Amino acid sequence: MARKSKSPLARLRAIQQLTQRELAQALGVTDDTVANWEKGRAIPRLTIRQVRILLKVLECTIDELPDDFGPPESQEED
Repeated sequence: MARKSKSPLARLRAIQQLTQRELAQALGVTDDTVANWEKGRAIPRLTIRQVRILLKVLECTIDELPDDFGPPESQEED
């Protein structure tokens, strides 16, 4: 059985030692929302202000931000 890969958002969040709740509070969403993004259950719909906050708290550039926050699909199929 293949082990699921961590979502790109979860990896970036872990680098900054942020919990889902802390990230959610910074963005003004619920921690369930962040969890759903990381599991690929929901597509983020962020305002420009929220994107700026996300980039700041994750300490990354727009180019480093993943296109998809959920886990890689190739791992889901195994």
